[in-house]
Amino acid sequence: MSIYNTCRPYPNQDIKETEVETGLVRQSKIRRGQRFLKGPLPLPDIAIAARLPGQALALFLAVHHQTALTGKPSVTLPARLLADLGISRGAKSRALQALEKAGLVTVARSRGRAARIQLRTTP
Repeated sequence: MSIYNTCRPYPNQDIKETEVETGLVRQSKIRRGQRFLKGPLPLPDIAIAARLPGQALALFLAVHHQTALTGKPSVTLPARLLADLGISRGAKSRALQALEKAGLVTVARSRGRAARIQLRTTP
């Protein structure tokens, strides 16, 4: 006989456990599956990116998303994230050049590796 059997108030009865799903648990499950954009996002930076050609704004927001998600200053962008935003490899390259020229990001490129992107802080 174990110690657990002697501590039950009714040792001969099995107690059935049922987990109740609350609204908070349900919301956390929903949030885990969805992408989000964490702020603050400087509006002047968004305005600059919005004026750039092509997918520059979408790529700028993707960089913000990945930076907030990883907590690292320098990030690479996963192919799945880019596909979700409708950004092709060519559009990514052109948008990175535009964002770099506008002074919103710095890009470290290495042959055979994904570009490492870092957001520049605005004064």
